[in-house]
Amino acid sequence: MGIRERRTRITRGILAGLGAAVLLVAGTVTTVKAAPAAAEAAAFTVYMAPAGAGGSDANDGLSSGKAVATLPRVQQVLQQQKPTTDVEVRIKQGTYIAPPFHEWRFYVPGHKVSFMPIDYVPGQGVPAGGLPVFKNATCGTAYCAGFWLQPRLPRDTGDPLYGGGDSNLDFRYLRVEYYSAGGVSVYGDSERDVTDENYNPPLQVRGSKGLNHNTFFGMQFRNLGSKWSGGSTFGYGGIVLTNSSNNRVENSHFINIENAAPYQGNIHGLYITHFSSDNQVVRNKFSYVSGYVVKSRNMSNYNSIEYNDITRAGRASYYRGEFCDTQCAIDNKISRQCASYHDRFFNNTIHSGYSGGQISTWSLSPEGLTNAGGTPCAIPAGEQRVLTGGNSS
Repeated sequence: MGIRERRTRITRGILAGLGAAVLLVAGTVTTVKAAPAAAEAAAFTVYMAPAGAGGSDANDGLSSGKAVATLPRVQQVLQQQKPTTDVEVRIKQGTYIAPPFHEWRFYVPGHKVSFMPIDYVPGQGVPAGGLPVFKNATCGTAYCAGFWLQPRLPRDTGDPLYGGGDSNLDFRYLRVEYYSAGGVSVYGDSERDVTDENYNPPLQVRGSKGLNHNTFFGMQFRNLGSKWSGGSTFGYGGIVLTNSSNNRVENSHFINIENAAPYQGNIHGLYITHFSSDNQVVRNKFSYVSGYVVKSRNMSNYNSIEYNDITRAGRASYYRGEFCDTQCAIDNKISRQCASYHDRFFNNTIHSGYSGGQISTWSLSPEGLTNAGGTPCAIPAGEQRVLTGGNSS
């Protein structure tokens, strides 16, 4: 290669890296500016306001002056309008008396659907107006049974997410309180449970790609579970992930997540279950959680619980790994499960367990750091169910 040719190739590489087109004309290099990238489409916005502050489900929600009052109406607007861009649900501060909603099924493939205060500005922390509050409605003498919100797989077989995928829900700076079952339950599989009948008892297998890649940032989950709802239905968690992977839970507060006796141990800060992997639980605050800070179940691998602050939370331990092995499946007449592995519990600041004082960092049921649960369950060589380190008290 001659010197001129070598220099020309180097120059081409530099210019290409700068986004310029390169033309070689009569032995000289000429650059042509690349066309500017197309502007990103603006988010499609739906506005909410409390019923006493201008919100009404008779409105279309397409302007702040015609805000809707409930999440079911928000979904109806989106299903009618069919946006193909990012979606923002802008929520005016105030209190929304909202019964549990277990039918969120709207997603935009490749785009986010965000729920945030009306004055939220990305990167600027807590909005000046504070957090909108979603408070459970009453059913008779107790609060209604259920989660605040339960995203599920679409019913329409023609929907791109019918078989699961990236749901891209984004929750920011909202307060959720007095729901018996818990806050948000991302439910990516359970309506389509699948079992492998080649095993006795049958083995549970993944029934869809799940509902993945969701964000919970700056959220407050308060006063959740049967202790606070006044009902008999016990709760499961501030956030429950069922076949839901690659989520991020950050800078959120889980406060008073408690069931009444005898079910105190059934509700957790986060319950990560059934094929929910690669989730990040970082820089959150857990206070008065009557179950475990984080409980992981059934092939929920590579979850990271790091840099959290923990006070009066956790029963026998702070982290709990469980699965239903052969004997458990026989005893409870359910499908057999497999162990999770490589869940990380690192660098958390631990003040005390739920009853006060220190408890174990982790516990497993059935026991055994490398107990996968029997064929065909397996833990890769050199791996174990949980890894811990750097936690301080």
